[in-house]
Amino acid sequence: MRTADFVRAMLATAAATALVTGCTSGTEESTTGTAAPTTAGLIEVFNPCTGLPDRVLTEVGLNPATKTIVTDAPEAESSWRVCGWRTPDDLIRVDILSTSHTLDEARSNENLVQKVETTVGSRPALRSYDKSETDGRSCYISMGAEQGMFEIGASWFEEDGWTRDICELSSEFAAALDPHLPK
Repeated sequence: MRTADFVRAMLATAAATALVTGCTSGTEESTTGTAAPTTAGLIEVFNPCTGLPDRVLTEVGLNPATKTIVTDAPEAESSWRVCGWRTPDDLIRVDILSTSHTLDEARSNENLVQKVETTVGSRPALRSYDKSETDGRSCYISMGAEQGMFEIGASWFEEDGWTRDICELSSEFAAALDPHLPK
């Protein structure tokens, strides 16, 4: 694994951890959001690591052969499933985060900054940066879903390859992926 790939995987894991940490209180099952599951038992969330066919990934501009599994517990409870893919030119990595956490939790998460309300298709959405990543390298689009939400995170690999606003690109990937994600 290239060092840049490893760093990106760790940043995506840190972002997912920051969202969970920012959304939970001192008790394990209690959350500050309004619609997160609070009962014990298996949490079923869409698995982007296995649920998106290679055809779809290619169609939206990602290289299926570059899949990086960030978090995909083989069994037991999991409120997060996260996988990432690179674009064919290796300039951008797109992480698809699937969670039972809610858009309201993202809105109230102090680790997310420069929040802008938006929509993706018919879904309410939020554009934001992780507060540790406001240099324009990464941007997240959080989209409401019946299970909680999906987040589409786009990140540049090399600074000299930055040709467009990363939030613009993240929004485009979110719009392209939206029809392929459960409502």
